[in-house]
Order: sequence, then structure tokens, then C-alpha cells
Amino acid sequence: MIRSFRRTSLALLGFVLAACTSSEDDAGGGRSAGGDKPAGGDSAAPAAHFFLPTGEEVDNTGAPTIEIDASGGIHAVYPAFAGGGAYYAYCPSDCAGGDAVKVVRFDTDGTVANAMLALDARGEPRVLLSAYASVYYASCAGDCTTPGGWTTTTIVTHGGDKEVTGEAFALDSEGRPRFLMHTYVAYLGIGQKPPKTEWVACDADCDAAGSWKTSVIGDEIFERATLRFDAKGNAHVAAVAHLTGDDGSPLLVGAYQLCTGDCAAPESWSGPGFGVAYASELEAVSIKPQISLALTRAGHPRVLFLAKDDAGAKKMAYLECDDDCTSGDTWGAIVVSGEESLSSGFDLALDQDDHPRVAFALNYDVGIAYCNEPSCVAEGTSWDLSVVERGSDMPPDTIFLEPNCTVGAWFLHDPSIALTATGQPRVGYQARDISGGWKNPDPTKPDCVAGTDMSWARLAILPSAL
Repeated sequence: MIRSFRRTSLALLGFVLAACTSSEDDAGGGRSAGGDKPAGGDSAAPAAHFFLPTGEEVDNTGAPTIEIDASGGIHAVYPAFAGGGAYYAYCPSDCAGGDAVKVVRFDTDGTVANAMLALDARGEPRVLLSAYASVYYASCAGDCTTPGGWTTTTIVTHGGDKEVTGEAFALDSEGRPRFLMHTYVAYLGIGQKPPKTEWVACDADCDAAGSWKTSVIGDEIFERATLRFDAKGNAHVAAVAHLTGDDGSPLLVGAYQLCTGDCAAPESWSGPGFGVAYASELEAVSIKPQISLALTRAGHPRVLFLAKDDAGAKKMAYLECDDDCTSGDTWGAIVVSGEESLSSGFDLALDQDDHPRVAFALNYDVGIAYCNEPSCVAEGTSWDLSVVERGSDMPPDTIFLEPNCTVGAWFLHDPSIALTATGQPRVGYQARDISGGWKNPDPTKPDCVAGTDMSWARLAILPSAL
């Protein structure tokens, strides 16, 4: 996988920015000449925004992953913010608020860093949880809104040496679960263990740990991967590859990989690199490398990538390819937004006409950038913006956990988007209540230490297609 990638990718560094720069002014940072629209478009029905529940016990939660079944039912999975555990939630097609949501808790040893969700052809959910020391697989047979409908199995025990990041879990065209796992990425590279990427797959009896097979497919890390299968059974991956630059320094590169054969074999994978990835630990909510993938009805890849230009600025780029996509020359690209205030997280979905809908965070508000043109990467292409929710529109919290903190605000980030059959968006995201303060009303106590007071998974129901 990585072996063939390395031979082609370094020559393509800067490809995205070179292809997109001419259209950046037209994109207007995600706004066309028409400006932005409120959530729900011009429909008379109001949008609904609510926190996703955690059952009888109130629990802080992280960013949700959202999927929609053929009947319009909404499925979500989201991790507990700390201390272990995660939640599966279901709300029917007429979902309008938290009271209609039914929720099931999964227990784990250690905090869940990533909760992933896939639906089979019948709309039944499968869940993968990546915790500190183990990976858990949960399948549903029966009533998925009750704990008794689920079977949860520890399928990989790695002791903190590995992780599953991004949307690296999917079901193939036969409904069999697969995912990508990689060596744990050490902070600042301190104590980094030998890198590798693994293909983990199960063909039958997947509630038994012994049914899962792990194969090393690369000697580098493919992080934040999105895995998707087309109708022919081909596997498509968009990920951020950890490479080494010409000067020996670490290099993060956005990449696409295609497998049309035995995906447990490294030589089955090939594809181009798109450019240098942006990441930052200096934001209020750190920005990890970001990339997302969706497939058209014909199985053609569409990729969203947070690139870094030569000046170090972030660029949210959208890429399209319809033929021979393992070659970088066949891809077109456009910068959807070059705003400095781009925040953590984005997600890509395609509507029934294969038009892109991009849920993203800008200045810790959540919106959807969208395009309805035949090609969304052509020069002069119009991208519009619909606001999902602004943190400033949410009632501010007045409970402060740290002494002398006097102000609070909602920071919205890491959205996940799914669309109904008629294109109505359902967007999940993390709502983080961060408090601060500059005065010291109680001099007997220390200064305010700004930080997160609460964190909740949140869902927006937008009634109109874009």
C-alpha cells in the first residue's frame, strides 16, 4: 500500500494548491455572491437542535457520527467524554427532539477515542469503538434500541500501541466489516513506536474475536482514514500519510488509495498524494489532520482535505475524479474555504444527484458548504453556505467549574453529516462549553483557568434539502 504510494506521492506535493488557487476568490471562503442561508433553507418548518441523550445517567460526551437508513431513521454513535463507554442512539424519520431518541450504552475499559458506525443493507447498525488499550466491535440483532439487542466483543487488545482514527470502519459490498488500524501516533513523536498500517477484516461469525484477521499493508501510518466500498466491492481510502521529507523531517501528506483485489496484500493498494496536510495544537480545540471521502453512485471518489499552503495557511480543498483515479493527473480540485478561522473537523456527503455537501466548523460555528453544479471544481464554480448553528445562538451556561471564571461560550466543532433520500441534512457535532474570565472577583481564590466545563454530542435536523 504505502510502498506504491511513496513512489508517486512526493512528486505531487502541492498539487491541490496549484490546482485550486485560481478559484479561491470565487469560492469566497465558502460563500458565493448569494451569501449564506439560515439552517433549513427557505422552508417554513424550523430546524431542530438538541443534545443527544445518555440515558438515565447524565454523561459528558464527544463528537457523534451520524448515519441515515433507507426509511430516514437517524443512527448515531458518540463516545463518553472521559472514563470509558460510548452511546448508540436512534431517532425515527420524524425526529424533532431529544425526547424521541432512544439510547444504548456500551461499556469499555478506558476512554473511547473514536466511535465509528456503519449500516448494513437492511439498515442495521454495526459499531466499532477504539479505546486506549482495545478495539471493540458491537453488532445488533433484534431491537437495537435496547441493550439486549447488542453483542459487544473485544476484537483487538494492543495495550495502547495502536489506534483506529477517522472513519476507518466500513462494511464491504457483502456486509462484512473491515477497518484500518495504525500504530499509535505519539505526541510530538516522543517515544514513537515503529509505524505501520494494518487491514483488519472479518468474513463471518464476527462476534467472535478469533474471526478477525489482521494484515500489515504498509510500513507507514495512514491516519484519520475514511474507508468506503463501491458496489463492485472495491475499497477506497482517503487518509493522511506520515512520511519523511527530503530533509528527514516528518511530513503529513493527504492521500487517496484504491484496492481492487486482495486488500490484505500491500501490493493491492495504489494512489496519489494531494499535498501537505494542515494540523495545529495551538487552537482552542486542536486541529488534527483532516480528510474525508465519499463515493458517487458510480463509485467515483470525492475527497475533502485540509491542506497547508507554502505560507503555512489552512485551505479546505475539495477534489473530484471520475477515471483512472490512482493517477494524480486525473483529479480536479478547488479551495472551498481558505478562512483562517476554520475550526476542528469537517465531513463530506453526496446527495441523490452526487452533489457535495460539506459540514464544517468555522470560528466554532457549524455550517454546510454545498455545490449543485455538474462539476464542483471548475473555475468559477459557485459554492453556497447554509448555517447549521452558531454557538452564540445557544443559551450560555452559567455554571463555572473553576474559581473566578465568569464568562462562558459554546464552541461547536467536529461535525458529521448524513442526508435523507431527498437530500435533507442531519448534522451531528460536539458542543463544548468553555469558560474563562479576566477579573478576579474572589481574591482568596486563584485566577480562572480557562477550559472545558461541559461537552455534549448535539444534533441538528434541517428540514429542507440544499
